[in-house]
Amino acid sequence: MTLGENIADNQGITMAYKAYRMWAKENGEELPLVQLDYTPEQMFWISMANVWCARLNDTMLKKLSKVDPHAPAKLRVIGMVSNQDTFAKDFQCPKGSPMNPRKKCTFD
Repeated sequence: MTLGENIADNQGITMAYKAYRMWAKENGEELPLVQLDYTPEQMFWISMANVWCARLNDTMLKKLSKVDPHAPAKLRVIGMVSNQDTFAKDFQCPKGSPMNPRKKCTFD
């Protein structure tokens, strides 16, 4: 039931990251945030994931799984980022690790 939205999420985050990198190239790289040990690229991913921050109990998850065309927020984020080579590169995830699987859903 969530396949269409999963595909849209994958493509949307791919386009957003490309747009962010184009912006940074044209406007100069952003400075890191004070006292946070993350690169601007890593902050892109953290900010994206923060949008989907949610806390649902099991009862609500079961209800939503029957009517919502979107995957649960946690799975939505993990699905999006684990399919992105740029995420794996930005966080140096080893090839074959959970966040950098060998087989990814891509449309390049």
